[in-house]
Amino acid sequence: MIRVLLLATLAIWSRNVLCGRFNLTRPKDIVERFGVMDWSDKRIEPRFNIAPSQEILTIVQEPLGGPFAQMAVWGLKPFWLDQTKKRPPPINARAESLTSSRMFREAQRCLIPATGFYEWRNRQPMHIQLKHGEVFAFAGLWLPPAKRGGQPTAAILTTKPNELMAGIHTRMPAILRPEDELRWLDPAFDEADAKEILRPLDADIMEAYAVAPLVNSWENEGPELIKPATDAPEQQVQMTLPLA
Repeated sequence: MIRVLLLATLAIWSRNVLCGRFNLTRPKDIVERFGVMDWSDKRIEPRFNIAPSQEILTIVQEPLGGPFAQMAVWGLKPFWLDQTKKRPPPINARAESLTSSRMFREAQRCLIPATGFYEWRNRQPMHIQLKHGEVFAFAGLWLPPAKRGGQPTAAILTTKPNELMAGIHTRMPAILRPEDELRWLDPAFDEADAKEILRPLDADIMEAYAVAPLVNSWENEGPELIKPATDAPEQQVQMTLPLA
């Protein structure tokens, strides 16, 4: 019961922050996209409404090894985080704070695979994805479990919005270009290059469209969550950049 109440609270809170929900709907494509890893012990199920405090798939790389898949809890939780304040662990991290925040300086880099994410525009849920619906990776941070037997935790990095996202929110998640993914994971990555890698993804390869309020509840799950809404205001049904 306590966990249900916590999830409900986090779900309401997540609608008021950037990238508080996302989805990972095409398992076969994920395996093909990140096929350099051993997926034999990972069963990836389609998920259409991933909320804070839930398990998410991450891809990490340790100093002496190659990339591998790892499950983590969404919400970065260092061992010193004061749990008595009842403040949810951060699900997002500002790219500009990577070197100035103690919490983010201590974290390691990861990829967080996704097929889309949700934002609310004037209370209307919007689904944002690449134009062809392909899998992509958020730039993420992760920390090992705070105590033995716990789970790793993770957060999604955010950056300034591109032209498409500027009409929805003042920030957007940092979506990595495919050629930058392994570079981001590399333990030898130079933090001075972060600004270049974490720049907003080009707006002309993204699209946004209104979806039904089903996504407002973390308990709802299924492909109907990403179907275009039929009763949304006309100006919110579909958002793409006009052709030049």
